[in-house]
Amino acid sequence: MILALMDNVSVLTKTYVTLGLVGLALFEFITAMHVYGNKGQKFHPKLILTLHRIGGYIFAVYMIWPLIVGTSLLTRLSRYSEDWNFDGPRFFHAMLGISVFIMVLLKIVFVQFYQNFRPFAKMLGIMISCTILVTWLIAGGFWLCMMGGRTVP
Repeated sequence: MILALMDNVSVLTKTYVTLGLVGLALFEFITAMHVYGNKGQKFHPKLILTLHRIGGYIFAVYMIWPLIVGTSLLTRLSRYSEDWNFDGPRFFHAMLGISVFIMVLLKIVFVQFYQNFRPFAKMLGIMISCTILVTWLIAGGFWLCMMGGRTVP
């Protein structure tokens, strides 16, 4: 039912909605770098870490919509027919998206439940931010720059 509602989402909508994820990823990166990347005096580190944590939860929930849209796309592409071909760009786009979601969940689990792995959360955060940025630049940024926001039938 939910996947049926996602069949006709335009590329323009997906591009601009996921731009919000890029903004959140950059916010998360900047707040983490402010607290963990700077030596010396920090400006309200507890407040910034709280904002970072809230932003992370918002990011995880926000990412559910693109995952549902991507799942819908992949199910439509994977229906076997005689002229079916592997769609490499969409596969790798989906793989990057799913990888980011898994890294976000893993980071939350490390910080909340498995304190021994907490030092790895910093590197996971950097990887999440970079992967989101690269994914959006490959898909959304390329589409906006090369296609000018047009959809080819």
